[in-house]
Amino acid sequence: MKTMNFIVWMLPVIFMLHDFEEIIMAEVWGLRYKTKINKVWPGKQPFGLNYIRHCHTPTFSIGVEIEFVLFVLISFLSVALDGYFIWYGAFLGLVIHMIVIHMPICFRFKNYVPGVITSVIFLIPSIYFLYRANISLHYGTGTILLACLFGIVMIGILIPLLHKLMAYWSEWLYRYSEEKMI
Repeated sequence: MKTMNFIVWMLPVIFMLHDFEEIIMAEVWGLRYKTKINKVWPGKQPFGLNYIRHCHTPTFSIGVEIEFVLFVLISFLSVALDGYFIWYGAFLGLVIHMIVIHMPICFRFKNYVPGVITSVIFLIPSIYFLYRANISLHYGTGTILLACLFGIVMIGILIPLLHKLMAYWSEWLYRYSEEKMI
């Protein structure tokens, strides 16, 4: 783990392991706690639950796939071009997402919320990888703050956009499942 070539791939690995928890649990969690979810979040619900009418897990998985491909592309280009600012910002965005989204909604819900277990498990390793990356990259405070801002903006745009697109994907998957073979 002495080079950025290893550390950089922790972004898509940690993201995917975290999102496996969400993929596996979001639909069944939504079914189990539907009444409580509607009471705690009468408007905008976590995991795009109020946008998805059909095919919950496949619909959610499309959004995860798009994020995964984006993080793999960012990681690949960072290594290929030997430029890590966008990668650093994306990884910071993921860590901030785990801290600012999953943990507070778990406290607000007063129960398990998909993604919180892996958020807790991967918090310290993620901070360690960012620390090791910073040792290699020699980023100053200003660069780290700019990367942090980039990560917040990226995640702040990407996640709500993907949640809104889930409504279209849900309907498309449902129509596909209902089409008759000729």
